[in-house]
Amino acid sequence: MTRPHPMAVALVVAATYVYFLIFAEFAFIELARAEGLAGAALRGVMGMLAAGGIAGSVLAAWRFRAAWLGGALQIGFVVCGLGAMAAAVVSASGFRWVAIVVGLGLGWLTVTLAAGLRGVLDAKRLGWWIGVGTGLAYAICNLPPVFATTAQNQAWLSVLVCGLGVILARRWQMEKSEPTQGVNFKWRAVSVWVLLLLVLVWLDSAAFYVIQHAADLRTPTWAGDARLWGNAAMHMGAALLAGWVIDRGWMARLLPVAFALLWLACWRLSHGLPGGSVWFYTAAVSLYSTVLVAYPAASGRPWIAAAVYAIAGWVGSALGIGMVQDLHTIPEWFLIAAAVAFGIAWLGQSRTARWLAVFAVLSLVTATGRAQESELVTRGREVYVAEGCIHCHSQYVRPDTADISRWGPPAPMTETLAAEPPLLGNRRQGPDLANVGLRRSAEWNRLHLISPSAITPGSRMPAYAHLFRGRDSRGEALVAYLATLGANRAEQARVLQDQWHPSAAVPQPHEEQARLFAALCVSCHGPAGRGDGPLARQLSAPPPDFTQGWRRLSPDEADFELKLMRLIKFGLPGTPMAGHEYLRDRDVLSLAAYVETLHAPGHP
Repeated sequence: MTRPHPMAVALVVAATYVYFLIFAEFAFIELARAEGLAGAALRGVMGMLAAGGIAGSVLAAWRFRAAWLGGALQIGFVVCGLGAMAAAVVSASGFRWVAIVVGLGLGWLTVTLAAGLRGVLDAKRLGWWIGVGTGLAYAICNLPPVFATTAQNQAWLSVLVCGLGVILARRWQMEKSEPTQGVNFKWRAVSVWVLLLLVLVWLDSAAFYVIQHAADLRTPTWAGDARLWGNAAMHMGAALLAGWVIDRGWMARLLPVAFALLWLACWRLSHGLPGGSVWFYTAAVSLYSTVLVAYPAASGRPWIAAAVYAIAGWVGSALGIGMVQDLHTIPEWFLIAAAVAFGIAWLGQSRTARWLAVFAVLSLVTATGRAQESELVTRGREVYVAEGCIHCHSQYVRPDTADISRWGPPAPMTETLAAEPPLLGNRRQGPDLANVGLRRSAEWNRLHLISPSAITPGSRMPAYAHLFRGRDSRGEALVAYLATLGANRAEQARVLQDQWHPSAAVPQPHEEQARLFAALCVSCHGPAGRGDGPLARQLSAPPPDFTQGWRRLSPDEADFELKLMRLIKFGLPGTPMAGHEYLRDRDVLSLAAYVETLHAPGHP
């Protein structure tokens, strides 16, 4: 057993952070969304991930042994790697179990690593080497080939990173050392640090999720190779600066600076001021992320590490993502609440009062968010009426007719007539919208409202881009309203989809198959099915490259062709992949046959 080289330690910190950033916080969620998990189902998966993380953190603190540091780290990397492998191949029904495995492995790994760093690094250079590892991780995750690749590839990259961690952590040995001077590790002080970090993680997680899933925010933050390279450099520089500051005994000063930069970045993005926002955001994240490792590492106490990661890390992340999962902007009330919570934690005197006040703010924000979401839906219904949507779209699926196979399950007449006013519609120039919240994601509806013909070639629907211009909130209100239509009939819709079988047995000729694909699929999937259509860069979940093999289905599984046809007909709920419910069965069969040819070996 030997004390490792400091650079090897920094690389293990980097490997841990890369796994968290590119997989647990990003690719894992995108893989779940790609399997059709959304809304309550996705929140359930994220809840299991957080529960696993908390359990893994507590277990790691309980079982921590200085003499066994290398072996414990290797166990953590192995479990994390297995979780990433499983997520890359598992179906929707298995994601909750995978979430538990990923959470357990990452919780164990982060606590074990943080508790052991002081024993394998020179105390005078602890902050610097943690900064090197943190900066490397963020820089790697922002490299264009890593950031822009598919979630599937990111999962496999995470497996390789875990393998590197297993190799680097081999035969680590801790040396005895005293806690870092100038930092208070009494539990009252620890509670303040945990709360401050909780608010930072909460705000960052919420902001990251919103930015990633809102094209108007994602573009100025992460669009383009030059921007990503710049982000990587800023992350590296900020993390190194944080490490330098920490080694001079000024760790506590970093948190208010990081919060101010993060808050300012979010405020500017939410007000349509992208200039400079990305630099504030990247600097803030690297500053506080370095502290997130350095503070528990400076204590050398596993239970402090467990408190930091279980509460600030897992609870903060779950609160942030769960709260804004259905939003596409960073609301002002959220920023105000974050500032109040941080101020209470920073200035509060009574430990009990501080905890109660912060969690009261979090609870109030959650309740306020739900209330505002309800108000947004109500206003969206008013926009629907005012803009004349009722003149072309019905909200009534006729029972016992072909409507059901096209538009989903019918609603009880009592429910339909209870609306004030009822919006059944007396014409159907366009699709029925009674279940549009099940058939189309909010992202798809937003893009379609802005430019219908770009999403649906040949559409006669007028554009409603003016509803989204500037600070006009009517567009988002309309999107929020559409997302509620049919939301209470998800299980019925799933049953109907599982019962659907095509009536046609023979596809159309290859030329007709190609024509259908060009008319309906090229805008997202590209002419050769490489996922490079003109709309691909606007989507939160990039279309798959068919020429690289199957991603969501396998030709070896039972009912493969039927599952492919159902995917084409009904889409993937919660993702930009919309269905084609209005197509004749033979056209669906023809599209499926053509997509299979794009996956064939040797296809250009």
